[in-house]
Amino acid sequence: VSQSRYTIEVADTLAQAGLTADETRIALSALAKTELAPSFDDLTQTTEGAIAALRQFNLEVTDLEGALGSINAVAAAFAVESSDIITAIQRTGGVFAAASKGVSQGKDALNEFIAVFTSVRATTRESAETIATGLRTIFTRIQRADTINQLKQFGVDRKSTRLNSSH
Repeated sequence: VSQSRYTIEVADTLAQAGLTADETRIALSALAKTELAPSFDDLTQTTEGAIAALRQFNLEVTDLEGALGSINAVAAAFAVESSDIITAIQRTGGVFAAASKGVSQGKDALNEFIAVFTSVRATTRESAETIATGLRTIFTRIQRADTINQLKQFGVDRKSTRLNSSH
């Protein structure tokens, strides 16, 4: 597939995701830079992951270049592939973003998710799909009222980074 045809396909995908013409231009610029980064393999998958990150973490299109840069930097520095991070964002990002509301949001939540995923991946060497499924289960359960109440009995407030030491 020629480069111009690839660009048209990516632009179509972005437009189908509801991006305006100006947002598509900004996203195309950010995505084009991933073609130069050795940690990104497949522009189509990167595009789908970028859309997932934008929607799930409620990012602005202008945040996309930084988000992709974070994925690239983590993939270059740790034992994780950018495609694995993108897969995890697609499968679990929305649940993590919902669970982290009140603690972190947007770019901060995305970076925290990348850190959690990367840590588990580097430690276990399980597949991205397996880790994403496990994390999705955990983050879903953490949001349940009965889980929140049980954690509070142990002095754990899921919206706080501190434990209540009286327990």
